[in-house]
Amino acid sequence: MDGDERCYREIRSARFPLGLPDRSDLTVIDAFADAWLLIEHRPSGTQLAGVAEDYDAARAWLAQHEETGGPDGS
Repeated sequence: MDGDERCYREIRSARFPLGLPDRSDLTVIDAFADAWLLIEHRPSGTQLAGVAEDYDAARAWLAQHEETGGPDGS
């Protein structure tokens, strides 16, 4: 893999997938209350890998990727 080919994972609020519309306390609480989108970015494209029911599950999915070193396990 050359320097331009980057594989990484990302989580986003399912309620606000494009980011928070404002910074009010209610918006932040709403963003963390729902499901989380699990997104994988690869040189070949971006795909929705799944949906986590809560933030802890989403963070565990991210940590799993970091522990294995990436999508190919290296």
